Amino acid sequence: RVEADRAADQCSSPHPIREGPKQQLLYCRVGIGYHLQILPNGSVGGVHKPTEYSWLKMFAIKHGVVGIKGVKSGLYLCMSGQGLLYLSLNLISEQHSENLEENHYTTYSSLSHPGIYLALSHKGDLRKGSSVGRHQSCTHFLPRRTP
Repeated sequence: RVEADRAADQCSSPHPIREGPKQQLLYCRVGIGYHLQILPNGSVGGVHKPTEYSWLKMFAIKHGVVGIKGVKSGLYLCMSGQGLLYLSLNLISEQHSENLEENHYTTYSSLSHPGIYLALSHKGDLRKGSSVGRHQSCTHFLPRRTP
């Protein structure tokens, strides 16, 4: 009886164990398929075969809201109100809504600028986030843990 009570107390603990930032790749299914990469020179784009700059730290800010940082570059991914992506050394106020779509892919949109999505073109270039929608394949990403 005492062991069962202890087990129940551990399951209902008010301080659950939180996971730290996850290192992963973001694979976009557009075109031949691209992995998002953040380069130290401030450019963002897609590459077919992942590089050391494709590894990203995804960390939860709150349920459904994440921050995205390049592991090697140390730069945070941000979106402007005009739909353009830019990078920052600081996680200022930019956060991304992470939405699991019906097809099991994930879309990332700007929390501060609704309707602006992270998107890649058929050539792996960035697309303007205000000119795409969540149902387009260019906005569909699949988080991956291994290359």
